[in-house]
Amino acid sequence: MVGLWPVLDRKAVFEDAEELLRNGTSCGVVLVGTAGVGKTTMARELVGSLTGDARWIVGTESTQSIPLGAFAPHLARTTSRDPVVALRAVRDLLAEDGSAPDGWVGIIGVDDAHLLDEFSAGLVHQLAVGRDARLVVTVRSGAPVPGAIEALWKDGLLTPFVVPPFTRQEMDEELHAVLGAPVERFSADEIWEASEGNPLFLRHLVEGALDGGTLRKSGGVWQLRGRPGVSAALASLLESRFARTPRDALDVVDYLAFCEPLELEVLSELVSRRSIEEAERLDLVRIRDVGNAHVVRLAHPLFGEVIRDRAGVLAAQRIKRRLVEVLRASPDPGVVTSMRIAELAMESGMDPDPDLLVRGAEDAIAMASLDLGARLAGAAVRRGAGFDASFALGRALMWQGRGDEAEKVFEAVDPDALSEYDVARWLLTRVASLYLEAGRPQEAVALFERERGRITDPMLAVSVVALDAVLHLYDRRPAEAIALARQVGAAPEAHPWARASAVFAGVAALTVSGRGFEVGALASSAWEAISHGDGLLRFHIGYFEVQALTLVGRLSAAQQTAARYRDLAAGQPNSAALADVASGVVELTSGRLNDAAEHLTEALAVLDRETRSEWMLLAAVSLCEVRAAQGKPDDATAALAIAERHSGPELAFFDPLIDIARAWVAGAAGEVSAAVHAARRGADRAAQSGQFAVEALALDVATTFGDYSTVQRLVELGSVVDGPFAKVAAERARALAKADGPALDRLAAEFERVGALIAAADMYAQAATAYSRSSDRRGELSAAAKAHWLSSRCDGATTPALAKAARPLPLTDREREIAVLVGRGLSNKDIASRLVLSVRTVEGHIYRACEKLALSHRSDLAKLVQV
Repeated sequence: MVGLWPVLDRKAVFEDAEELLRNGTSCGVVLVGTAGVGKTTMARELVGSLTGDARWIVGTESTQSIPLGAFAPHLARTTSRDPVVALRAVRDLLAEDGSAPDGWVGIIGVDDAHLLDEFSAGLVHQLAVGRDARLVVTVRSGAPVPGAIEALWKDGLLTPFVVPPFTRQEMDEELHAVLGAPVERFSADEIWEASEGNPLFLRHLVEGALDGGTLRKSGGVWQLRGRPGVSAALASLLESRFARTPRDALDVVDYLAFCEPLELEVLSELVSRRSIEEAERLDLVRIRDVGNAHVVRLAHPLFGEVIRDRAGVLAAQRIKRRLVEVLRASPDPGVVTSMRIAELAMESGMDPDPDLLVRGAEDAIAMASLDLGARLAGAAVRRGAGFDASFALGRALMWQGRGDEAEKVFEAVDPDALSEYDVARWLLTRVASLYLEAGRPQEAVALFERERGRITDPMLAVSVVALDAVLHLYDRRPAEAIALARQVGAAPEAHPWARASAVFAGVAALTVSGRGFEVGALASSAWEAISHGDGLLRFHIGYFEVQALTLVGRLSAAQQTAARYRDLAAGQPNSAALADVASGVVELTSGRLNDAAEHLTEALAVLDRETRSEWMLLAAVSLCEVRAAQGKPDDATAALAIAERHSGPELAFFDPLIDIARAWVAGAAGEVSAAVHAARRGADRAAQSGQFAVEALALDVATTFGDYSTVQRLVELGSVVDGPFAKVAAERARALAKADGPALDRLAAEFERVGALIAAADMYAQAATAYSRSSDRRGELSAAAKAHWLSSRCDGATTPALAKAARPLPLTDREREIAVLVGRGLSNKDIASRLVLSVRTVEGHIYRACEKLALSHRSDLAKLVQV
């Protein structure tokens, strides 16, 4: 449900203007701002706050040429053309109105004073000079203003106030208030660019996008997909700018509307320099220095929307054909221009060169502009462009998660008609798509084994090894994946695609195996290779690179790496969503829970799709832990449901992470036995698949929820897993088993030092509980204070350990767990079934808990734990 647009909040300007009008130090105010910024709204609110009503004089284009035209409704009783008589008539009206309710003279509102005729403007000036009324005047900035109106503030008669457009933060708040949910940041960027903070433009843009279906809600986040849409009212307002514009200046705007920006030299091939000068003089275009060239843009982004909407089909095609002619003649057009040429050619009504479309599609895929890549490649396929077009189309569909559609494209290719090089490209991409995106791993492996014999060339055979590395990774054999990736890396003849794919498999396998110190060098070796391949692959590598740095305790480097990938993703929602998933990992560990939640929620909204996706899974498991740490079990459960929906046999590699997420959900709900069980299952699965770093994570989660039998295995993992994590986890388990407060205090301080604040807060809370058990009140208070302080730095984290430290109850862990389930409304029988206990045992625990807490009834216990 979309709400009403709230009244614009310009508190500082409003309060200052209101104070001047109330205390009589000025006979009025002038509100200056661009069209649609909210001047009239503020003026009427000012009047309403002071008198509730006023006489309004409104300047319009239709009355601008008529003497005293704006005052005509108030001068119905006089037929004189003498301005002196008119002034007296207005003063008589004010006398009849009497004093305002606040005891001062009445108020006259003058809206759009820049459109007043000279006589009306002079009359307003005389009212100010004679202090016959307090004036609230609005003027459009940049518009020609009658001299008498300009004199109002130049002579100090009225005090001017600039009504600014929205800041970006104000726009975001306004959109959230109206739409009832946040707007995904790339969509907000596009709306901001189109509206330039103008409230009127913003409202029409959003309403137009809602009506047109381009602004949609997904995963609790609003997303703009497609052009914002210009409402009829907004189009009419903008078109007024072009009403008297000379044809040659409009030609400049026409070309920029269909291809913006353009270098000045290129635009000069399309129109005369004089036309460009005229368009700049009329503030229709802006020219900026970018590098070594002058670049021309439209003065307002919405100009292009209006021009495109009003252009006929044939006129649009003519403009696009001419643009293609000029742009193709440019030397070394570059990747972005190549994409633009291809798109313009496809839409120009002519029969474009298929090779041009394929080249544009390849550039689009490399830049992660997948929708455009699919459209261009599809157009090339329909024009019979051959294998290169089909290969580009299949990859564009694959990267969008449309695996079944990609498989139809690849299946239609006859490998017998291909060169060995093309067979290699076809087979390796088809197998990866069929396995991961279509979710048909058995078919993919069978196809690979059946067809790999076609590839005998030594250079191409390396590509087969690279794909084998990827398949071994997802088949939960990371050690073999690492060995195969090393083999590809050692082959100087390896194709860039093979090198990049092998690096991905190697980086992922090294990370989960606990060999994080080896990841950085391998990841950096892929940069050159990726520049020749598909752009999204770098973000797959980036996720595990950030994960590896986080696991080895190099949080500062992890944050810098995540930021680097976010910068690389600028302007591309899909790429940015992948970078957001990586950012969420390090933000969670660093305790920036709100940032992590925002990035992960946006990523889920952008990446949302019906088919299974490893990125949806990875984002959801991280969000699950974030929500659990925030003390939001219902939200954590919802995130877990997303992760489970995107799990499957082709993504069994990630099953241990889902078990860890299940543990956090159970723990957040107070079901510590279920949490331990899930974490232990995740640890077993990770161990079986050689994911030793993930195993250490899972065992540490089990420790968090009270299983201290993890010590021995964590000690063993300490010699296998890079970085301090497994060793510290073993020490923590040992300290918890002994209720060793000082040891936990020391470990917490070490985690705090490296920036792992959420873990540090948890350990301080556990230290407080341990001190309490040993009756060390001073240690308990100190550790609890540190836990509370770090919790506040972690956006109010509320883990089970923190909750326990905040409200220490004299209960055993089992009594506390059962008390939590009582508080959730479960019967004794339900609790017994869930914890695999007898009903009598459950009753005994409830009895002892009530006795310790001096409670007389089970319902009293439920109320206490709910507080």
